[in-house]
Amino acid sequence: MDLSAFRRKLARLPGAAAKATVAAPTAERDAAPAAPPAALSAAAGDAERLARIATLRSLLGELEERQRVRPARARPEVAVALPGERIETAHGPLHRRRIELPPDHTHGRLPVARALSVSAPTLAGLALDPALAAIDPRRVLYLDTETTGLSGGTGTLPFLIGMAFFEDESLVVEQLLLHRPGEERPMLHALRERMERASAVVTYNGRSFDWPLLRTRAVMNRVPLPPPAAHLDLYPATRRVVGQRVGKDAGGVRLVHVEREVLGLTRHGDIDGAEIPERFWAFVRGADASGLAPVLEHNVSDLVALAAIVVALAERWDAVLPSHAPEDVLGVARTALRAGDTARAGRWAEAAAEAGGDDALACEALRLSAHVHRRHADPAAALAALDRALDRTLLGASGALAPRLQLERSKLLEHRLRAFGPALDAARGSSGAEPPEGHARRLARLEAKLRKASRA
Repeated sequence: MDLSAFRRKLARLPGAAAKATVAAPTAERDAAPAAPPAALSAAAGDAERLARIATLRSLLGELEERQRVRPARARPEVAVALPGERIETAHGPLHRRRIELPPDHTHGRLPVARALSVSAPTLAGLALDPALAAIDPRRVLYLDTETTGLSGGTGTLPFLIGMAFFEDESLVVEQLLLHRPGEERPMLHALRERMERASAVVTYNGRSFDWPLLRTRAVMNRVPLPPPAAHLDLYPATRRVVGQRVGKDAGGVRLVHVEREVLGLTRHGDIDGAEIPERFWAFVRGADASGLAPVLEHNVSDLVALAAIVVALAERWDAVLPSHAPEDVLGVARTALRAGDTARAGRWAEAAAEAGGDDALACEALRLSAHVHRRHADPAAALAALDRALDRTLLGASGALAPRLQLERSKLLEHRLRAFGPALDAARGSSGAEPPEGHARRLARLEAKLRKASRA
């Protein structure tokens, strides 16, 4: 209860005048003429108000006495000490935790220090972002936040800002923790200083969530937080490369799924993300730090996973290894084609077709290979790739792909190789791969071209 506000309201009550009227001497009341009923009623009302004021003053005195006797409420002694240290900065108090991982630290199967040797053009190709080709991978800042919700609105607070960066060969994790709402400015200024030294920011779905939230909080707190020099969001890059496999088996490319399926790491005892906001609010309400300890460890794991995923994706981009799943190899081929790297797209498509996957995947890889050959103006090689794909449909259980392959063969034979007879045969086998009207027009056109060629 705010006793000072209660005391100010009580002082404004009009008690003095009423008290003077009611407490007049008895002789004066006896000598005065009889008051009209309205005056008697007003006097009775003043007496009632004075009685209420006296009662309120008595209660206020009792409350003030209890407050003097009872010590002020303070945060209890923590059962588990909050990791890190409380430091004073030019912008206010800041709680910071720093962890240094050795150069040989691994996350799952991969040493995270390999992220230092990843080339910038590789990152640019994976992200489909040419701006990343000019960054220094040794000065990348990995960024992940823990928040009070997932809505991303102005009421959502990033109460934990996790950052990771390399110093020499060691990965350093730095966490900035908010003790209570209203103390964000020191955290945001510390983030700004780190970002100014970074060549790029790496996040997981941060382009859609973490960065817009941090930018909003910076604006509300009047902290000049410039946009990152470059931003590598690993979520879409990971989905393009391994999503066909991980998304199908794990129900999506969430970070923990990618860790398990790509990095070979399964988290044990990790906190559920849905519990994290309540852990923070319990801490703000006075709970000890034991509830926040798992949140801090969860954030550390997320940050280290970002560096390991960079290593895993770059490894798949740079070479085809026997340990790489055919779906991942095909994912790189598709990504490379979108990035304009047709040479890589063709080689990786052929490798995916020969990797021993199922017939449907091999057919998709050979279709991609044919597309690359067409881009390179080699229709004969494109036709050979489509023929190989068609053979796979006849041998395996992916016969539903045959009409689509025949349609592509028909187009290639008609427009690039000018072989109208084989094109007509392929078109007759492509029923169902295009609308009936278009299929009928294609057959009529090829028959007319074949008759004209025969007369010539």
